Amino acid sequence: MPAPTPRVESFVLRFIGDVPEGDAPASRRAWHGVIVHVQSNEEKAFAHFAEAAAFIARYVPVDDSVLLAADKAVEPAP
Repeated sequence: MPAPTPRVESFVLRFIGDVPEGDAPASRRAWHGVIVHVQSNEEKAFAHFAEAAAFIARYVPVDDSVLLAADKAVEPAP
């Protein structure tokens, strides 16, 4: 009997850093992104990484604590 085929889910994340307005330093760049599920070509824009993690959780079983930690663990750059 052949071994079962593993399930593969792939994602592409793009992070976009907006150019600061006026005299604001480059370190104040606002970041957002887009995540794409490769197999379905479905994509979702996100402003917070927890939104990307929630999108991934639609395809890959993720414990709720992982989703909560994703939003809390990311500290904005100074």
